[in-house]
Amino acid sequence: MRSRGWSRRQESPDAGDVALYRLLEKFLRTSIYSTVAILLALSIVALAAADIDGLMMHDGKMMMMKAGHPVAAMDHETTLSDGAVVELDGTVKSKDGGTFRLRNGEIIMMDGHLMKGGKAVPMCH
Repeated sequence: MRSRGWSRRQESPDAGDVALYRLLEKFLRTSIYSTVAILLALSIVALAAADIDGLMMHDGKMMMMKAGHPVAAMDHETTLSDGAVVELDGTVKSKDGGTFRLRNGEIIMMDGHLMKGGKAVPMCH
């Protein structure tokens, strides 16, 4: 009895089919690597943001943050561990006398570092 499946006689692919197959294979491999790299980068940023305890300017109001989530509106000025003072309007007065104002979406951690692009950077506005 003859089996119902692929026949042993197959046509050999021509050069155009082989080139198309290789191009498709290269595209899929590149797409997968790119997707994995993007997901890895996003997860690293999310992990960094999850550990943030600090203060954030959100829609013109200063919010207190715990574990990366806003928990309450600030109701009094706050002194950070580096000696800087954050006022209710988002003005930050550093210990050395410099001042700047937080912009919407900016976060200052309790140690005085600003969050920029998921990384803590020293305060130097």
